[in-house]
Parts: sequence; structure tokens; C-alpha cells
Amino acid sequence: MVNPIRDYPWGDESYIPDFLGIANPDARPFAELWMGAHPLDSSRLKMEDGVELEFFEAVAREPSQMLGPGIAARYSSLPFLFKMLAARKSLSIQAHPSKKEAEAGFLRENKAGIPIGATRRNYRDDNHKPEIIMAITPFSAMIGFQKIAEIRRSFSALKIGDLNLWEGESEKDVLRSFLENLLSAPDDAKSSLFASIADALAKTECGWSSLQKYWISRLSEEFPGDIGVLAPLFLNIVEIQPGEALFQPVQTLHAYLEGFGLELMANSDNVLRGGLTSKHIDVVELMRTLDFSSSKPRVLKTRKADLHGICRFPVQAAEFSLGLLELSEESEDSPGVLENPRHEARISSGKGPLILLAMRGEIVLGDGANELRLSRGSSAFVPWAAGEVSIRGEGSCAIAEVGSDYLG
Repeated sequence: MVNPIRDYPWGDESYIPDFLGIANPDARPFAELWMGAHPLDSSRLKMEDGVELEFFEAVAREPSQMLGPGIAARYSSLPFLFKMLAARKSLSIQAHPSKKEAEAGFLRENKAGIPIGATRRNYRDDNHKPEIIMAITPFSAMIGFQKIAEIRRSFSALKIGDLNLWEGESEKDVLRSFLENLLSAPDDAKSSLFASIADALAKTECGWSSLQKYWISRLSEEFPGDIGVLAPLFLNIVEIQPGEALFQPVQTLHAYLEGFGLELMANSDNVLRGGLTSKHIDVVELMRTLDFSSSKPRVLKTRKADLHGICRFPVQAAEFSLGLLELSEESEDSPGVLENPRHEARISSGKGPLILLAMRGEIVLGDGANELRLSRGSSAFVPWAAGEVSIRGEGSCAIAEVGSDYLG
């Protein structure tokens, strides 16, 4: 696979180039590497004869062979999008729509004549976007609303003036009122809040945790005048280590703060933003989409390896599943990132479509007639119609595939 790299201002200049072993002399902010068939930026497939095909075009030509009859009938294209994500500074505070909302929003904006590439566009496709991110380096994020009592306690250190942040009876109603009034606060109220942030940070005790203080201080420097700098006071801050993961359901407010990871999601690029960005913000549409429930993010670890040695994360998503495979050429007792590395693993015929990404060392794919060697950062696509594929080598790889209930 030949995969496109996308530059965004929040991207990091080193993580992706170092992982791929390529130079970045212009210090471009390499933010994301896409592995998939999204028409906005499709990977290319290198065929045996040397010809390169756009991935989404290859799927469109032979959907049953590439995806399998069942998946082709249900989704018509590869149902997941696999990414490397490298954040030097925070991504926007955002949420992704449900399937129903995405279909309605995409149709509405099409009827309004808004070009797909327009900066004011909210919906670039008609799909939802649940997602999982696995840390390659230590990774920080904000995910989901804290409880109202915790938010009120944190905001007691600020001067909120005439803002009516706590209207409503149920927790959901109060959270809705809080966020809407905060994001749409007039300039004078925002100025008062920003001034009191500085005062609170200067105090030894203001009721904020060390993580809240750190991120509010840092975000204030990176996004001066953006109301999103207050997000650490109402969203859960979570830090994960390499090999751990976080799952973000649709309609969940979140922001990735810093780090390098693998991201796997339903095949969509729909993002509704609320702050920490210079891109299009649509508070009305964001409020329409969000789930206003408090929650605690769960740090995910892989389950025990299956018969093929693949350790998968326990995520319930029809479109995707993320797994890790550790391989050793010496013995099954050789040390590695995962327990009990295998000398060889096999992908049975009809278990595709899937994408393999070499994470460490060298991975060798074989079908009995041909071999393909993948060094770190290289990826390969295994279609549904492929025969049995062996995976061996000395290293590890990540495997993106369709959710197990939809294989075949």
C-alpha cells in the first residue's frame, strides 16, 4: 500500500517520519497517515505487475472479491479507515455524528449546494465515526463529560459573571445548558473567564488537579482567546501508555492532546468542532449531536491471543476490530511486546478484508507462491478473495479488520 500523509497545524514533525524512516527537511507537520479507501484521500494499491490503483477504485471494480459478498452488500466500500495520528499539540474539541445524523446532515448540505471540500462543511460523507486509538508513545486525551458536581467545583475558582451555566433539572439538561452557554458566551464574559484563569493558576490551591493546571496553562498558550482552554475543567483527562487504547463512541465530546498512536474508525471524515481550532466551528450542530451524559473513559488492553496469536482490543464496533500480533523467528518463548510471540500466524481464506501494518522488525507475508516483506511503517491489504496467508518474521504488526460479526 502507498498511503497519503496529511499535514495539519497540530501535527508533529518527527513521529511519523521517524516511524517510516523518511526525511522531513521542511519540518512539515505530519499529522495523519491514512490507510484505507476513503475517496477524500485514498491509499493506492501496488499490484503484482507494478501498476498502482486507487484503493477506492479497486474496491468499486470488484467489491465482492475485495470485501466479500456480505460486507460488499452491507457497506459497498471498505468499512473502516486506519490511521497513524501524530499530535504535537491538541486537536480540536470535537464529536462525531451518529449514522442517522450523518445521513441527514450529508443530504442537507448537499441540497444546500455546499461543496464537499468547503471549509464550512460539517458532513463530508454519510457515515458515522466511532473510533479507537492505541498509543505508540505515551498519549494524552480528554474524553467525555465529568460529573456536574466535579465541574461546578472546578468552575468555582473562576469568575463566571452573568453566565447561566447551571440551568436545568436532570444532569443531561444541566450539561447541555452548561456547554451551550459556555461556547456561546459573549466576549466580555470570556474576557472575565480568561482573566480569572490566570488568577487561579497563580494560586497554590484552587481546587484543580496538577493535570488540569498543566493542560489549562498549556492550552492557554497554544490557543489564546479560545474558550476551549477550559475543557480540562469539564472533560475527563486520561493518559495511556504504549499498547493501551481508548474507544470513543459517536456523540462523545473529546480531544486528543498529545502523542503518537494508531487510530481505527468507521470509514468517515465527519467532525463537529467546538473549540481549540482555527477550523469551522458549528456550535448549533455540535449541540444537536452530543450525548450529554457524564462518563469515565476506560483504558483498554488487548484480550488473550486467539488460536492464530492475534490479541484484539475489546471494542464492540461492526465496522472494525484492532489486533496486535507478535512474531519471533527463534521460538515461541522469545520476549516481545506481547506475551507468547508466535513463530508463524495464518489468516484463513475468506477472513479479509484486512490491513496489516508492520510496527517493529520485518514481517513476511506469503500465500505459498509469493512473499511480501514489510519493514516498520509498511502496510499491506489482504482482500476477502485471497487464499490462506502466512505471517512470519521477527517483529510485530497491527491488524485492522472488520468486526468479527460481519466477516464472511
